[in-house]
Amino acid sequence: MSADAWSGIIARTGDMGFYELAEKALALEKEGKKVVRLNVGNTNLPTPRCATDAAVGSMERLKSGYCSSAGLPELRQKIAEREGCDVDNVVVGPGSKHLLYGLLSTLCRKGDTVSFPAPYWPAYGLSCRQLGLKAHEIKTTLDTRWEFEPAKVMARRPKLLLICNPLNPTSTIYAEKTMRDAIAGAQDAGMHVVLDEAYKGLAFRDVPRYEGETVIRVRSFSKEFSMEGWRLGYVVASEEVAKKLISFNQVSVTCVAPFVQQAGIACLENEKAILEENRKAWLSRSEAAQNALAKAGFRFAKPDAGIYVFATHPDMKDSCSFAMDLLDRESIAVVPGSEFGGYNSFVRICVNQPEDVLADAIGRMGRYLENAQGI
Repeated sequence: MSADAWSGIIARTGDMGFYELAEKALALEKEGKKVVRLNVGNTNLPTPRCATDAAVGSMERLKSGYCSSAGLPELRQKIAEREGCDVDNVVVGPGSKHLLYGLLSTLCRKGDTVSFPAPYWPAYGLSCRQLGLKAHEIKTTLDTRWEFEPAKVMARRPKLLLICNPLNPTSTIYAEKTMRDAIAGAQDAGMHVVLDEAYKGLAFRDVPRYEGETVIRVRSFSKEFSMEGWRLGYVVASEEVAKKLISFNQVSVTCVAPFVQQAGIACLENEKAILEENRKAWLSRSEAAQNALAKAGFRFAKPDAGIYVFATHPDMKDSCSFAMDLLDRESIAVVPGSEFGGYNSFVRICVNQPEDVLADAIGRMGRYLENAQGI
């Protein structure tokens, strides 16, 4: 892509601060500084040995040719068993971000409205702007544990409803009634409902399986199976939507590397043990972070899942300035809440470090805010 073309995309999407901060943290590390990176959702947990063994075995068998843009039949079968659907309802892609972008590209037209609760993952708004879609943010508050009102979903008669559950950045889970009412209202209006369930396997309590004629579920191997850089995810949708997404894969990425898909098969074959171990690690990390945050005077909704805490502090007025200063002066990276829908007095903290590191870093954050006197 030419520099002019890339500049045009940046102009359409607007501020890329979420990703700029991540690049700045990496640059500081290259300069030799030790940065406590609580900004990017890296798990800092090892990819399961069964996955790496399966990938290496696949490469050693020289299985490097193209495969179906829908995914390997064996992987799609495993996913269908996991999700309680037919194989024809499953499409595999290089991560949930690609698949979400593909759904927005194929189900919406320029000028259509896409609704989603705020706070939200920044990629939602950026993708909408790049595709010429109108983003309708449904504002929520900490006082209601970030629950949204289903009636507000229909306010602008959107083409598509997008819900992240468990929610990035808060790690809270929406009430079942909220979800079912929203899905019912959307289906009555013939509206697609895309459920971003990237963190479902890391929930500390059961999350229902939401189904329906217009419901589309998106899942990822990145966080659940600690395969961030492998880029593997999938969609469960109607056959009509699945065919559109397969076509999108054909003209964009062709297919996911077969050895990556073999790793995914191995993870699903050992899912119970892997997720039990990972949930245990995330619960311990989350509790350590929550204790430190409460001690330092932060407020937050108690997380229902890994891997984040979305917190505010009485002395934090401008989370963007705070995040930049914290990185420069304390070498701690967090994400300003402004990136998640304008929550300027919040920061997102990824609890992806050992418990003692989290406690120390959060303690330093609290002391910095006290000394800064309302940054």
